[in-house]
Amino acid sequence: VRFLKIFHLAILVIVFSACSSTLSQFSGVDNNIPKMKNIKTIVGVSSVAFEWDMIVDSNIKGYLVYRDSGKGYEEIAHIKNPLTSHYVDTNLIPEKEYSYYFYVLGKDRYSNRSDIVKIKTLYIEPVANLYASNDYSRKVKLLWNPHQNHSISHYLIQRSNNDKNFKTIATIDNRLSAEYFDENLNDASSYSYRIIAVDFLGAPSRPSKIVVAKTKDRPTLNATLRASNDYTDKIELSWNPVSDIADYKIFRSSTIDGKYNQIATTSDTKFVDGNKSPDSEYFYKISGVDVSDIESKQSEPVRGSTKALIKAPKITKGYIDNNKARIEWSGSSDAKYYLVYRKSGLFGSSMKFRVDDNYFVDNDMSDDKEYTYYVVAVDEFGTESKKSQEIILQIK
Repeated sequence: VRFLKIFHLAILVIVFSACSSTLSQFSGVDNNIPKMKNIKTIVGVSSVAFEWDMIVDSNIKGYLVYRDSGKGYEEIAHIKNPLTSHYVDTNLIPEKEYSYYFYVLGKDRYSNRSDIVKIKTLYIEPVANLYASNDYSRKVKLLWNPHQNHSISHYLIQRSNNDKNFKTIATIDNRLSAEYFDENLNDASSYSYRIIAVDFLGAPSRPSKIVVAKTKDRPTLNATLRASNDYTDKIELSWNPVSDIADYKIFRSSTIDGKYNQIATTSDTKFVDGNKSPDSEYFYKISGVDVSDIESKQSEPVRGSTKALIKAPKITKGYIDNNKARIEWSGSSDAKYYLVYRKSGLFGSSMKFRVDDNYFVDNDMSDDKEYTYYVVAVDEFGTESKKSQEIILQIK
């Protein structure tokens, strides 16, 4: 109500641009010109209304208004309507002290200065019951009571990372809107918030109380990562399951302190990194992602490697004995068994035979036909070595 009264008084005033040299245009003080008396004030948040006894005198031509906001008095208004008995000074700072005095203007002289009038602008009550969440991932929810002052136009949402330097991050345009989500924040981080209500004249309220919010913590990855070292063409990773983890990300690097690139995501607790060359090594890390899509820190790296191929057999003997081919070779201690490959003739069919010893006897040969043989060793995982040299045998 007080604000509306001040606003209505303001429209009665005819004010022209202030000029600091207005008094210099007059000849000086005339003691016969009555000075302004009985000055009353109505103080608002960002304005003050003045009311004085109207001076009924045909020689009165207007009024001058001076204000001191802490840096000395300066002329702020030249009121040229002598019948005016009100003036409103606007765009003031809330909770700030100001001093005023007035001159009454005649035709070419002016009155003595009025008594000094001191005022202090009011303030808008702060927003009440500000609440901030502490259990959301990468975002904070703010709630507050709608301001009871109907002159509130909007709210300024302010955030700080250190409780001191608050910056406005959003504007809420309706007095009755009392919710805001601050998104795209960091995981497991604390933020401080306050809200300032602003009225239709742009005057801010006192800041609300400061509330501290925290985004959801990263999940803890209590998993032991293991990597195989006994396959020739793949590396198997495995780890124990972790509660509250929905998915796992797998990262790989060629060196222990190199850059780890993500190579897969899985909900399982194992992963096969296949198509690897023999005698290679890699380093792996994993991270866990919970149902809120928050990722844990990466695990410590582990080394995984592929074995070198077992040594290829070397044929030491190959001959025909009693119309049978006999082939002997030096073996490998890592071989579980051997495969003997046979091809008959230039365009004949190929066959292979499993052998558990270091020799092979071919009982199924035809006369006058060439047979080509070579041998490979096979390890415990079924991986074949490189082939031995070839040998050609024929029954004559």
